[in-house]
Amino acid sequence: MSTFVLIHGAFHGGWCWDRIKPLLEDKGHTVIAPDLPSHGDDPASPEDVTLDDYVSRVGSVLQSTSEPAVLVGHSLGGVTITQAGENYAERISKLVYLTAAIPGNGQCRLDVREGAEGSSLEEFRILSEDGKTMTVQEDGVKPAFYADCDDATVAWVIERLSPQGTIIPKTPVSTTPERWGRLPRAYIQCTDDKAIPLKNQEYFCKNHPCDPVIKMSTSHSPFMSEPEALADHLHALR
Repeated sequence: MSTFVLIHGAFHGGWCWDRIKPLLEDKGHTVIAPDLPSHGDDPASPEDVTLDDYVSRVGSVLQSTSEPAVLVGHSLGGVTITQAGENYAERISKLVYLTAAIPGNGQCRLDVREGAEGSSLEEFRILSEDGKTMTVQEDGVKPAFYADCDDATVAWVIERLSPQGTIIPKTPVSTTPERWGRLPRAYIQCTDDKAIPLKNQEYFCKNHPCDPVIKMSTSHSPFMSEPEALADHLHALR
């Protein structure tokens, strides 16, 4: 079977994959879901963390595995796995973008917002006074990220969310056809996503073709709302 490395998006930590991890392990896979710097249990200050820090953390995990891994990125995690794909191509068997951003060479997350008009994140995001971090207002967590989850799940998530440094979405990736471009990549679209609307997801797939493109009728976080279905899709993509 395969090794999966699961990379979380903004505000989250490795904990967001807690429902997926045992399901994939039951199918015989090895699963690693690290906290990126300043997230989960990592003590780094979010205002100081860079994309290089994120990618180095992913690289450390990839270099520790016994085989090239399936690298999965959710949401802003798509930026992270894109740069990791360039830096550590030899340690990756496939990239899987889960309703995730795919910036092109020289682009940052903020450059690839076509089709993102009306994103719920714009409504519920709170920027710090110094502009170095952002959070999500508590009553916006469910409509933005977890619209199809029960209130108990949303409450559990809220306890674990952390501030997101604003350096990351402003940092462009540097990729080449010979490294990132040669890696097989798949995309899982979430058709009811309010944070990254479907049109934005389709924009990514148009500009950076993925095969296959899988559709799930969920909001932004199928690892919580439909973990069994998501685990089945990931298993099939191994």
